[in-house]
Amino acid sequence: MAGATKTCRGIILTSREHKDKDRILKFLTRDEGLIDIYVKGSGKLNSHSAFTSVPYMLCDLTYTVSGNYNFLKSGAIVESNSRLMTDFDLMTAAAHCADVLLDMSGQSDNSVEAYEIAAYTFFYLAKDPEKRQLYLSAFNWRVLSVLGFTVEYKLTSDTALEVNDKGIYYLSTTGGDLYSGRKTGGEYRMLSGKAVLALNHIACCDLKDLYAISAGDNLSEALFDFTVSYLSNQLEKDYLGRFLL
Repeated sequence: MAGATKTCRGIILTSREHKDKDRILKFLTRDEGLIDIYVKGSGKLNSHSAFTSVPYMLCDLTYTVSGNYNFLKSGAIVESNSRLMTDFDLMTAAAHCADVLLDMSGQSDNSVEAYEIAAYTFFYLAKDPEKRQLYLSAFNWRVLSVLGFTVEYKLTSDTALEVNDKGIYYLSTTGGDLYSGRKTGGEYRMLSGKAVLALNHIACCDLKDLYAISAGDNLSEALFDFTVSYLSNQLEKDYLGRFLL
């Protein structure tokens, strides 16, 4: 006997083959969190569900709940974000975000925040790929903020002086320490005062303003290196490796 039918808007984080012609989607939604949806016959010629083979799309999906399984009934693309699949660097960036969001869903009940971050991130990555590193930095730090791993950098740990945009600082990637004096060791990154203040902004700004930030190449690169290293240490997983290929 068929179960309830539901319709949800969400992001396809992953789409993998299942059996000969079917697929299984990892679908991130606002209301249901992360769910698996089975798509039957998506690989058949002229299948109405063929679109589900492409990840990172914002979609409205209607599915039937049968026991512990969800089976796709119908669907429509809201935002294709198709540009993400046309360039290796963009595919790498999008795969990183999907990977982090999958891990985030296992550590947090903040499905609304996860969904909203995903929707904005994939949209802006596809819209303005030249800002890829900056957008990834904002994504990394905002996810860490939602998970409760970030701090607001107000005073230096060694001199208790207020952070300003003219300073140079050394930040630990394993915690919230920030120093005005030089620190050596693999866990520390040197960031400008502007970069540190940007992290504070990213952590707490309205999500609608998250991707309105701007930065030059050097600042974007420094922010990316710091945030992905911090993310790797806090979630105990190497997120940097895929970017070194």
